[in-house]
Amino acid sequence: MRIASLSHAVTCKICGRQAPFFDEVDFSKAVMDEPQVEVGVPVAYYRCEDCHFLFTDAFDAWQADDFAREIYNDDYARVDPDFAVSRPLGCAAVLANLLAPRRGSIRLMDYGGGRGVFARRMHELGFETASYDPFFKGDLDPRQGEKFELINCREVIEHTPDPHGFVDDLLRFLDRDGAVFLSTATQPPDIGELGLRWKYAGPRNGHISLFSQESLRLLWEEHGMQIGFFDANNQLAWRGKPACFSLLTGVPAAPGNRSASTSDRL
Repeated sequence: MRIASLSHAVTCKICGRQAPFFDEVDFSKAVMDEPQVEVGVPVAYYRCEDCHFLFTDAFDAWQADDFAREIYNDDYARVDPDFAVSRPLGCAAVLANLLAPRRGSIRLMDYGGGRGVFARRMHELGFETASYDPFFKGDLDPRQGEKFELINCREVIEHTPDPHGFVDDLLRFLDRDGAVFLSTATQPPDIGELGLRWKYAGPRNGHISLFSQESLRLLWEEHGMQIGFFDANNQLAWRGKPACFSLLTGVPAAPGNRSASTSDRL
């Protein structure tokens, strides 16, 4: 297993400022209540002094086959039992309810959609839905050059070692007037005391990019997007005036040029 060595500080992947060493944890740590058997591979995380992005560079040199072998392998279901079925079905139920008035008139995409469970369930509920995942190719992949008004991206962005590259890739699928329905846990107020005891920090799950609200806002705004926060775990990023905005937020007015900030609540 190739793991980057510990440094005193590295460059923040979001804003380019200094990110000192924050804490380290064994690679075995997963997003579970039960402690895992340690494998003796320490993974260092760093936290930006400016935007407070918390991340590791341990896997920056990995290729897709490295992630598939070491993280997204046959044992992944043990450390994330909700990944395969219950989470995508739950997300589909929520989104289908919100988008009910647009059934039959909106085509959306699930980015990081795994084996396509979410997309297939949305089809059953009457919504044309494509699925894209670099690790799982299937019959629901979007057509070449296809754009979508809405992209579902739930519990995905924390898995990327390259946040700016991730957003660039996702936005190639988004309409000029489009929205991204996001979900990732943002750091709690006591992250300094918790360190990597924070449950969401788990390299075995592939949770290698852990966002503050400041860093998440900065990331999306640098790519021409506005962002608002439903709560500590759910967000919406958008550009232009997507028709689905009011259904997702309950705000009847078009978003226009509304300025998003870390205090924005949707």
